[in-house]
Amino acid sequence: MLKNKILTGAMALMIPAAMMLTGCVGFFNRFSYTYDNGEKYTAGDRDIEDKVTAINLDYIMGDVKIKAADTDKISVKETANISLKDSQKVHTWVNEGTLYVRFCASLKIANFHGIEKSLELTIPDDLDLNDTVIQMSSGDLDASGLKSVKLKAHSSSGNVGIDCESADIELKASSGKIILNQKGDSDSIVLKASSGSITLTQDGSSKSIDIHSSSGDVTADVDTVSKLGIAVSSGNITVDANEIAELDSKASSGHNEFRFNVVPKTSTIKSSSGYVKVFMPENSDVTVHTKISSGEFNSDLAFSKNGKDYTCGGGTSTMDIRVSSGNVDICKK
Repeated sequence: MLKNKILTGAMALMIPAAMMLTGCVGFFNRFSYTYDNGEKYTAGDRDIEDKVTAINLDYIMGDVKIKAADTDKISVKETANISLKDSQKVHTWVNEGTLYVRFCASLKIANFHGIEKSLELTIPDDLDLNDTVIQMSSGDLDASGLKSVKLKAHSSSGNVGIDCESADIELKASSGKIILNQKGDSDSIVLKASSGSITLTQDGSSKSIDIHSSSGDVTADVDTVSKLGIAVSSGNITVDANEIAELDSKASSGHNEFRFNVVPKTSTIKSSSGYVKVFMPENSDVTVHTKISSGEFNSDLAFSKNGKDYTCGGGTSTMDIRVSSGNVDICKK
C-alpha cells in the first residue's frame, strides 16, 4: 500500500510554534514529505489519458480546485507565484487505475520558503469513480461535478466545498466551513467541523446523515432521509426537510428551527440554551412530549393537552422536545 508521511511525533508539535515565528502564509517552510514509489511520479502539469477509476490526492498548502468539463482526459495544472524546480512541482502517477497526486517530490527535507501555489484538476464530466480521497493541510478545496461511489475529504485548515454524486461521503474540516451539495441517492453522509459552519443540500434519498459541529451553525436542506443526526456544541441549527423517518438533534448553545413537509415518525430535539421552533403541516398526526426548564410552549396547531403531552390528529408520530432555557413554538407550515 502506498504511504504518505508528513511530520510526525515531536516535529508535529512544533508546527504551530513555527507558523507563529515565521509568519508564513498558510503553513511552514521546511518539512519532511515522503511517500512510496516517488521515482515513478511525473513532475509538473500534464494531461492524463490513462483509465482512472480512483483519485488519491494529497496537497500540503494551497487551494485545490477540481472541476468536471466536457473533455476525454484528466488535466493537471498548477500555478505558483515564482518559477518552481521540478522537485517543488506537483507530482502525479497512475497505478492500477488510481491517480495519485502529491504536493511535490518525495523529499526528506522540502523547502518552500516564499512559495505559494495552487492546483487545478479538470476531469471528464462522465467520469465515474469508485473511490476519491482528498487530504489537505492548509488551503481551500472547491470540487464540482464529482461522481464517486466513495468520497472522503479532510482539511486541517481551510474550507471544503463539494458538489457531487456519491453513495458514501465523509467530509472533515478542523478549521474551516463545509459546504456539500449532494445529488442522487446515498447510503451514508458524515460531516464534521471543529470550527466552522456546515451547510448541506441533499437531493435524493439517504439512509443516514450524521452532522457534527463544535463551533458553527448547521444548515441542512434535505429531501428524503431515513436517519438524520445533528450535534452542535455552539451554533444554530436550521433544517428544512421533505421527509425524515428518524431525527436526533442536540444543541448545547444556539437556536433550533425545523421545517417539515412530513413530520418525522420519531424525533428527539434537545437544546440546552436556545429556542426550538418547529414548522409542520396543520393536518399532522403527532404527539409532542415536552420538558421545558425555563420557557413556554406555544402552538398554532390544534393540540389537545394531557400533562406534558400535546396531541395533534391521531398522534401517531412522536416528538420529544427538551429545552433547558428557551421557548418551544409549533408553527403551521
